[in-house]
Amino acid sequence: MMRRVLFLVAGLAVLAVLGWSVRDFETLLASGEVVLLQLAPADPRSLMQGDYMRLAYALERERIDLDAPAGAIILALDARRIGSFRRSVGAPGPGEVAFKVGRSTAGDGVVIEPHSFLFQEGHAELYARARYGIFHVDRNGRHLLIGLADADARKIEPR
Repeated sequence: MMRRVLFLVAGLAVLAVLGWSVRDFETLLASGEVVLLQLAPADPRSLMQGDYMRLAYALERERIDLDAPAGAIILALDARRIGSFRRSVGAPGPGEVAFKVGRSTAGDGVVIEPHSFLFQEGHAELYARARYGIFHVDRNGRHLLIGLADADARKIEPR
C-alpha cells in the first residue's frame, strides 16, 4: 500500500513538473520578443531522425568572453530584429535584448542551443534557403527556436 502511494506521489510530481514546463514554454511563445540570429551553413539530413537542418550560428564564430560557464549576452537588434553581439555584461537597453548562451569548450566563444531544426520529410530544398534562426526571447534571455527565415528575414513556411 505504501509503495502505491509513493508511486502515485512521484507520478503526480512528474506530471506537475512537466505541466509547469509546458506552461513556461507556452508563455515564452506568447509573450517573448522575436529575435533572428544569422546561421552558418550545415548539413540537412539524418538517417535516424529524417530531414533536419544542423544549425550553426554566426555568433558562435565570434570571440566572445563569458565570466561563467553559462550566462546572457546582450544583442543589439536592427530594424528587421536581427541580433548582433553588443556586449557580455550589463542589462539590455533600448533596442537590445539579453540572450542566454553557454561558453564554448575552448573558452573563447559562446554556444547557442539548439543545434538542429527538424522538419517534415521532403522540405529539405525549401529549408536549404535558411539564413536566420527565429527565436522568441523573454526578458531574462531564455529563448526558444520557433522557425527559420530566408535571406530577407521572412519565415520559411511549407505550403
